[in-house]
This record gives sequence, C-alpha cells and structure tokens, in this order.
Amino acid sequence: MLSLVLEKRSIPLYWQLLDKRGCSNIDEQKALITPVLELLSDYEVIVLGDREFGSVKLASWLCQKQVKFILRVKQERYIQKESSDYIRLSDMGLVPGTSFYLSEIKVTKQKGFGNFDIAGYWRRKYRGCQEDEAWYLLTNVGNLRQSIETFKCRSGIEAMFKDCKTGGYNKREKPR
Repeated sequence: MLSLVLEKRSIPLYWQLLDKRGCSNIDEQKALITPVLELLSDYEVIVLGDREFGSVKLASWLCQKQVKFILRVKQERYIQKESSDYIRLSDMGLVPGTSFYLSEIKVTKQKGFGNFDIAGYWRRKYRGCQEDEAWYLLTNVGNLRQSIETFKCRSGIEAMFKDCKTGGYNKREKPR
C-alpha cells in the first residue's frame, strides 16, 4: 500500500493485493510505486518504507528515478566504510539516546550497487518508555535531522492500519 501522509494520518492512494503471504519482491514494489510516482510527478516525493521495503535494489531504482527515500533496513545489514571491513549495523554501538549519519557507505556485500547514506537513531528513554530497538535508515535525503523527522511521519500509516483492522472498519485478513 502507498499512502499520502497528512498530519498524523495516512490516506491510501494505491494498493495491490498479492496472492501470497510474506514480503513483496522488487518487481512487485516497482509495480506498486510506479503509478503513484506518475500521479505525483509534479510534486517532491519522499518514499518512506518499513523493513519490507528496505532493499538496496529498491534504493538503487529510486535513485535512478531521482526520487528521495528513507527505507528502514534490518540491523543485520552489512555496511562498509571506505577501505575498512564490513560491519553489521547492530555492531555500530548505537544505544538509546544516540544517533549517527554516515554518507556514501557501501550497504551490502553484493556487487553492483552504489553507495548510500545510513542514518541510525535510537530514541532515548522518555517517561519511563523505552523503544525495543534502533532505527537504521537507508536514505538519500542528505542529513540526520531530516531523515529522522521525515521517517517519524510514517507512524501515520500504522494509525491507518489500526483504523482499518480494529478501529471501526474491521477489515481483517481472510483466513486461508
């Protein structure tokens, strides 16, 4: 599903139902995103994606389309700074209340992909609440602050899913 985030809610623009369980692949993701990019061609678009969309292939394709993106990637993802060894994002030492921004980093051990920026952010403990894990974001927006603040807007889609499933619409997945 692709949605337009407005204030703290998300408005569905386009979706596709897949005849399978599990994550979508790069071809399905391109097929989902392309019509919306065409629809919004007169506007600046920033694609925000959860870990299902956190692929280097998708990031490369969005770069080719000259589209900005912030895609959450799994903490097991490997990165490489210039001539150093590969390291997992989870081994970067991120702890609650800290963040980092790395520019032009190789983000996979696979060959054939360019370099990207990586933002790492772990919200500090607030009013006794602690986030379970950090955000690791594959991005091309250019700085930490914009990456984090923009990605926070993605929470509107979670509110929309809640509305659809349990907040009155009661649209649940059919059992198979």
